[in-house]
Amino acid sequence: MRSLPEVKLAFVLHSRPFKENQAILELLVEGEGRLSAVTYKGSKKNTAKTALLQPFRPIKVIIEKDTGLRKLKHIEAAPDLKNSAFLTQGKPLFCGFYLNELLCRLCAADAHFPELYPVYLATIKRLQWSETENPSPLMLERSLRQFEFALLSQLGYGIDLSHTVDTDQSIEPELQYELFQDTGFVFGAHSRNAWLGEDILLLAQFLEGQELTEERQLRAAKSAKLLLRTCLHRHLGDKPLKSRELFRAG
Repeated sequence: MRSLPEVKLAFVLHSRPFKENQAILELLVEGEGRLSAVTYKGSKKNTAKTALLQPFRPIKVIIEKDTGLRKLKHIEAAPDLKNSAFLTQGKPLFCGFYLNELLCRLCAADAHFPELYPVYLATIKRLQWSETENPSPLMLERSLRQFEFALLSQLGYGIDLSHTVDTDQSIEPELQYELFQDTGFVFGAHSRNAWLGEDILLLAQFLEGQELTEERQLRAAKSAKLLLRTCLHRHLGDKPLKSRELFRAG
């Protein structure tokens, strides 16, 4: 007896034209990860479906696995997560495009990353909140850095911020360390690129969402950006991210 198709929560990350009246969607799917699927775009009159194919809109999908490309067999709004798009304007929207580009660049299509969807959803919700509450830029910085850190961990590139990766010794505030193969730190008192243990531990607190004074947040945000840019570059290569241009233009 053939089993019924499973309905999954999802977000559209990116779409591109395929054949006549068709598109290939890059989707982030609950319990799956990034999946590519073909869909019919529908007629110009079918604005409801067109709206559902936009990024940052929570949807429910049924995807049919075939010998070739997967096919999107059904799509509808996810009413329990709101019918409208999460992000609509300004820097939070640019941040959302950045998240989507990272996922498309770093996550192999059809690879199984079941924990990515909840991490993405939580980040998008924080960005949505920032659209209306107008928080400090540090809130956006922390949201992006937390997502980058979690994404690297999910992909198997986690960074240890509590112990040295070679001797498993606790990071000590007064000692100096150097980044080792973008997986963590080793003792490196004489390195030109040494990190003070205090800064590494503060960085960990920042990424964990602990309460910090504004001065310590600024310090940690700067360290987090430097560390995660370095680690992401190892996997992204030299091809620049298009979404970063939005921040410069904005």
